[in-house]
Amino acid sequence: MRRLLVIVAMGMTVAACGGLDDSADQGSTSTTAINPDQPVDSGGDEPIGDPWTVGSIPEPRPPIDGNVDGEVTIDSADLRIMESYPIQVMLDVTGEKPTPCHEVFWTVNDDGEVIEIEMISQIASNQQCAQVIELFMVAVPLGSWAEESRQVSLNGAVVGSFDS
Repeated sequence: MRRLLVIVAMGMTVAACGGLDDSADQGSTSTTAINPDQPVDSGGDEPIGDPWTVGSIPEPRPPIDGNVDGEVTIDSADLRIMESYPIQVMLDVTGEKPTPCHEVFWTVNDDGEVIEIEMISQIASNQQCAQVIELFMVAVPLGSWAEESRQVSLNGAVVGSFDS
């Protein structure tokens, strides 16, 4: 009896590991050659362009007038410098916001030496929400930089610097 169970188990294992039947896929196969140096067309009428000018900060996510401001508690803030030329810089921020309904907003000011980021949360003035602290993760784009350096601060605290 034991041998029979072992043989059945081995048979099921072999059957489960068997290959797929390729006889149904006998039709023609088409392949597309892709040139890695050619940009991909988005299908729209707009030409493909750079997301931002080198040496400038992309548009921030400013607070909305009429909403109620809230605070954010920053747990960590790390500069991410991508290995490209010109370098691209992101600020990865994790923290807590007062409720799940709050959204995170930021403004950015670059004085030529320091990039100052002010981060807050906001909720619509007429919105009701459970009072539960919620974690958030946000990546703030700080742009592309060539032959420049900056110190980066978040809500008044220096989080790092970069040299390009």
